[in-house]
Amino acid sequence: MDKKKILLLLVTVLFFGIIHAQDDTPIDSTLFTVGYDFRINTKNVDGEPVVDSLRTVVLVGHNYIQTRGYSSYWTTIDGETHETFDQMMIEDLMHTPIIMRKTTETEMTVYEDIPVHHYVYTEDGTLKWDLLDDTLTVSGYLCKKAQTQYGGRTWTAWYTEEVATTAGPWKLQGLPGLIVKASDENSIFSFTLFELTNKKVPIKSDWTVEGRGDLPPVKIKREKFIARRNKLFMSPRYMTEPLYYHQQSDTDYRCWSLFSIEESRNPDGSIPLDVLTMYINGVAVPRKCNEYQPLELE
Repeated sequence: MDKKKILLLLVTVLFFGIIHAQDDTPIDSTLFTVGYDFRINTKNVDGEPVVDSLRTVVLVGHNYIQTRGYSSYWTTIDGETHETFDQMMIEDLMHTPIIMRKTTETEMTVYEDIPVHHYVYTEDGTLKWDLLDDTLTVSGYLCKKAQTQYGGRTWTAWYTEEVATTAGPWKLQGLPGLIVKASDENSIFSFTLFELTNKKVPIKSDWTVEGRGDLPPVKIKREKFIARRNKLFMSPRYMTEPLYYHQQSDTDYRCWSLFSIEESRNPDGSIPLDVLTMYINGVAVPRKCNEYQPLELE
């Protein structure tokens, strides 16, 4: 790789580092934060069972509750890299949504990507929970059981009244206590609390919420977004050709970022293609995927 290409790559990495560091004035501060392990049971291209996993964080503030990727949030907020750069990139590649709502309201604003665009939609987050008599200790908390229907799936949640909040992972909310664990009836998805801290951190309306650079998110109806995402991602072609549906355009803003810093170079110093992640219009594009499992069927 010649010096010009190396310089271009380094500039690209620096560019994304600067973007990830940009934050607007905080709109709130947290009362506490909750970290969840998110696991997806799926299959690889050979039909073998595999598990996709990442971590998310729920920021419970005085006025707002925000859900987003765990690693990218903590790294951009205070420089503490709780996870590796690789895990931050995984959050981008899995298109981890950012979900905002006011603590006194159920309506949610959801920011989520379908390559090659950012989208934003709102929805009423009211869930009808059936409160059950079962109890279980999860992650050190005495929990009660509840069930609800959402997005075409039945969800079981374990919540604790020891933590006074209606918050939970992803879009699961509205119980009389913090959701500590949740899973769907087919055991495809699970969220499990791994961390609860009283650390006071800002909740920011930053570039990942407002839009990236000059490319604000496209407003869309929730139903249209879900239908489009499921149609595209559930195609058999998606696993080996994740961008099969997009015709490259001269208007696409494309750049590359390192997927791994520690083990990124060949012995001769060159950078192998498989450790680079392509971004189009600020949206990460995976090279290949495991079988897509939709959180929302409808």
